[in-house]
Amino acid sequence: MAVQSVDRALSLLEAVADEPCGLADIAKRVDLALSTTARLLKTLEGRQAVIRDGNGRYSIGSFVTGLSDGAQLTANIQDAAHDQLAWLADVVDEAACLSIPLGTEMLTLTQVDVPRPVQAQDWTGHRWSITAGGSGAVLMATWPESRMAPLLASVSPKECRSIRAAITKAAESGVCWSRGSYVADLSSVAAAVVDRDGRGVACVIAYGPSYRFPAKNQMRRIEQAVTEAARVVSEKLEA
Repeated sequence: MAVQSVDRALSLLEAVADEPCGLADIAKRVDLALSTTARLLKTLEGRQAVIRDGNGRYSIGSFVTGLSDGAQLTANIQDAAHDQLAWLADVVDEAACLSIPLGTEMLTLTQVDVPRPVQAQDWTGHRWSITAGGSGAVLMATWPESRMAPLLASVSPKECRSIRAAITKAAESGVCWSRGSYVADLSSVAAAVVDRDGRGVACVIAYGPSYRFPAKNQMRRIEQAVTEAARVVSEKLEA
């Protein structure tokens, strides 16, 4: 029964991948009862594998597109980013990393450290909620509302307002700071790596202990360095 449910769910995803369609059309395409189709779609919608618009039409959701984007990017983005991460870490004298969105989470692909007595932990391979910290906000600032809204639906109204404010600020400045959002006493600043359409596909992040990062009167210089690193990585991905 479990295998059958998985097979049916995959069939539903195939049905909506071609074009958005309603419940009845999907049920007809996959040859399932309306009740069964509705139940499976509800489960998929809950995991953001599909999304439903105001007209009741279903399409592929952020969870699936995130997995697809992540798999494709992982193959080449680390090579594109390595030199810039090393440059950024040297400029800001703190750790620098590259992270990508995977559905509702962020995943750190690689980190470059500097030789300092007190360092941020190695975040390579770690995941965290895309709604926590500046990396998600700076990415969502480049995304359409249709991709962003399902992610924000999982947080409280108060958190949603706060995140949307951070997204608006990130859209204006190109960066987003985070101070103790998901790790106590850790400060970070992120800038988006974008594709040809200007949509964020990854983040370049610099971070360090909050007691020394950012250093006094260095915030603007750090922001410029992170932005420049993200810009160069974006250009390499387009090449």
